[in-house]
Amino acid sequence: MLRSNTINKIIAVAVALVIWAYVITVVNPPHTEAIKDIPVRFTNMDILGGRNLTVSSDVVFAIDVTVEGKRADVRKLNAEDFDATVDLIGWSRGEHNIPVEVVGPDNVEVITVNPMRVAVNIEDLVSISKPINIEYTEAFPEGKEPGFVSMVPNQIEVSGAKSQVDNVDYISVKVDSSELRSALRTFNIMAQIVDREGQPIYSDMRLSQREIEVAAMLCDVKEIPLNVDIVGDVPPLLEVTSLVAPKTVYIRGAQSAIDRISLLTAAAVDISRVDVTSKIPIQIELPMNVELADKSSNVGVEINIKGISTKEFSYTSNEIMMEGVSEGYAAHINDSRVTVRVFGAESVVSELTKGAIRPYVDISEMEDGDDTANLPIRFAYETSGLKRVEAVPERVLLNIYEINGE
Repeated sequence: MLRSNTINKIIAVAVALVIWAYVITVVNPPHTEAIKDIPVRFTNMDILGGRNLTVSSDVVFAIDVTVEGKRADVRKLNAEDFDATVDLIGWSRGEHNIPVEVVGPDNVEVITVNPMRVAVNIEDLVSISKPINIEYTEAFPEGKEPGFVSMVPNQIEVSGAKSQVDNVDYISVKVDSSELRSALRTFNIMAQIVDREGQPIYSDMRLSQREIEVAAMLCDVKEIPLNVDIVGDVPPLLEVTSLVAPKTVYIRGAQSAIDRISLLTAAAVDISRVDVTSKIPIQIELPMNVELADKSSNVGVEINIKGISTKEFSYTSNEIMMEGVSEGYAAHINDSRVTVRVFGAESVVSELTKGAIRPYVDISEMEDGDDTANLPIRFAYETSGLKRVEAVPERVLLNIYEINGE
């Protein structure tokens, strides 16, 4: 009896397997299947570009679909079997929710699409030139640095959505420090877009050139004494508060080239037209195969300048002294009041008092026989540090007469 039950069970399992195989292989019933992460591509981008517009988002759009078909057909499907597109024709600048169109194999039916629309931001298409910065993978030993560096090109045009391009700071090329030698070498390096926070940007922005040709060599660095002559004076009403010229300069090149140099002389620096605090570049004629090192790339004379202080004093005609009046004569100034202005360092002018400046006219400057003349106002003072003293008016009308003959 036990043996008979076992045989019956075996027969039942075999029959079930036969029926299942028949359903799967012959009947092949309908079946639904979820297909995930189907990439979405944009169509008619060229038409958008013809209107100087483009899609701004860096997001890689993907959708999920549910399909129905014969079980044997749908079970072998994957994302590559579907084409999901967003048609950009007819859309303008701004944010839009654009429908997604999905095309799959003919023997299956797409039941659901999730999401059915994607948010697309359409912006102005712009282009701008950005500088190329060379970055080295490792620091160089003391007394060594790269030199005679050149790039082709030295800037790159970046094109893309305005919001993305505005965030680009520069283009980076990374040079392997260990590859530099004492002779000039050339490298072809892929460009990398870098944002304003120093982070690399991976996007569909277009570059006018992806590969940059970089030439460089590993140089020795040497500090050399430098002679710099300062000539001229700053313009009137200005004063120099400090003037610092470099005593040495750093150069680089092959060891054999820089070893022959013991002193450098710069062209004279003329400060006669300098009217603001600044750093005046120094011109140094360097021997062939030698250039300024990084430490001296911005070498110059540092000059601090400030406007001199001014102060005004008012004098009546009686307070203006008259020198050279002969005995028996008297003189009279017709102008009732004169303003005297002094110019000089703030520390000097701020302490200056009216009594320190003595305006006067010199009668001896009159022509013989004249009893009336316009004479310039002169000044007597002992204070040092004054740049200029002037009177308004500069001249006064003076009458001279005999005292007894009045």
